[in-house]
Amino acid sequence: MTSAAEAPGTPPGRETRRAQPLPRGFPRRFPVRDDGRRALRYRVVAGVSKLGARLLLGRRLKVLGLENLPEKGPLIIAGNHLSSLDTILLGGITPGANYAMAKRELFRRRPIAWMWGGCNVFPVDRHTADRWALRTAIEVLERGGRLIIWVEGTRAAAPRMQRAEPGVGFLLRRVPCDVVPVAVWGSERVLVKGRVLPRRAPVTLRFGRRFTPDLTGVRRDHQAVADQVGAHIAALLPEEYRGVYAEAVEALGHPHAGGE
Repeated sequence: MTSAAEAPGTPPGRETRRAQPLPRGFPRRFPVRDDGRRALRYRVVAGVSKLGARLLLGRRLKVLGLENLPEKGPLIIAGNHLSSLDTILLGGITPGANYAMAKRELFRRRPIAWMWGGCNVFPVDRHTADRWALRTAIEVLERGGRLIIWVEGTRAAAPRMQRAEPGVGFLLRRVPCDVVPVAVWGSERVLVKGRVLPRRAPVTLRFGRRFTPDLTGVRRDHQAVADQVGAHIAALLPEEYRGVYAEAVEALGHPHAGGE
């Protein structure tokens, strides 16, 4: 299961900040299980999320290319972010154990912090050099885990991709690994800001083929690596959702053709 996972916006060295204590209720031992399997609370939350998504959307939900997701890492699962529903879908539908960063604000209440911690979700202070969160993410990848990152850093204000934050580029330069891009669209019409009840609308979750980012010649350019990831995500999206990566998709060609 994953919450509103967001890539840290500022790599180390760009800003310093005293580390905040972990939220009350967050497990002292993280991850709760380190054998690659889900903790009990993870299984419960993921199962409820998957059931809820299916009941809400029914046949309106399309999941494409799930076979492109390897069972083991190290791997970054990188996606665009349009709605809180995205996290429910990806966390509930993806098999196996994932990890994710989520904004610290979601951990304010002790029971919620306990729940997220058991779902392999850990807090991050957004847009700062949160060294604890970065170190934890690096350790997840070094142990062969699968880390979910919403590369734009937050939900898009409009249904078009924003530029990826450099944090995902920093992680890939520290722990070179494959990336599975995942694109979601239509979810912004289900959970609408300011609306209490969800609406039924077609939603597509599409996994692309994994790729290895090109790290040659980028030196310390985290943004250049992040933009590679952003372009591969945009390549999976309908044209009107590609936003700032529309031209980059044309340059890529069709790297995910047949990835459904």
